[in-house]
Amino acid sequence: MAEYLVAPLEEPGWALEVDDFAEALERRWPGVRIGRGSVEGSTMALEALVPLEPAPRELGVALSGTRQAVSLDPADAESAAEFAQWMGSLLPGRGLHLIEPGSYRTIELTAAISAEEILAALRAGR
Repeated sequence: MAEYLVAPLEEPGWALEVDDFAEALERRWPGVRIGRGSVEGSTMALEALVPLEPAPRELGVALSGTRQAVSLDPADAESAAEFAQWMGSLLPGRGLHLIEPGSYRTIELTAAISAEEILAALRAGR
């Protein structure tokens, strides 16, 4: 498992609404468990655990306090690619990238990119 980040590369002029983001997560992953500012000492606006198949795998999702970036930890390449594709389709044209902090590799999330293309790009860099 690794950590990934979905964020713009430059300071954006927008921020996600916490309740809207939570509702979008619940529509996409009905079994998601969400906490809004619930972890003491955390600067995150929202933290969630997304259930993955096969169980008991989960994707950790955290919306930053600035509401402009989402960290994925724990995450594997497949779950990061799926989440990143979803975020890119949720927020088209917002300059989002999937960032692999350990390698500083970035993949631009366009409206047309598929999870398979993202995954292939992640694997190509290894």
